[in-house]
Amino acid sequence: MGPESILLSVDRLGEEGFYSFVCPVCLEDVQKQADRKIVALLVSAGVAMGEETAPAAGVLLQEAPAGVPDAPAFTLDDLIHFHYMLDDDEALHAFFSDRG
Repeated sequence: MGPESILLSVDRLGEEGFYSFVCPVCLEDVQKQADRKIVALLVSAGVAMGEETAPAAGVLLQEAPAGVPDAPAFTLDDLIHFHYMLDDDEALHAFFSDRG
């Protein structure tokens, strides 16, 4: 799942909000709270940041983000690989250097 598949809505200060996406496995809408660290991580990964339009409590978005890719689901192995990559400063530098 690429950054274009995630909708990030934040407060006016750009510090907190929520993010949502369509689960590539079950095709259900998923919505999570985003604190400052999550917002920073998502933005650094290329997720576009929009102004918060907080939904009513417990209500999930009904539409899938535009451009949901036809790609394999993010697996547990992918998550483990990502976790170790976050601890590897050289890998992170190489990743972001290649993105232009």
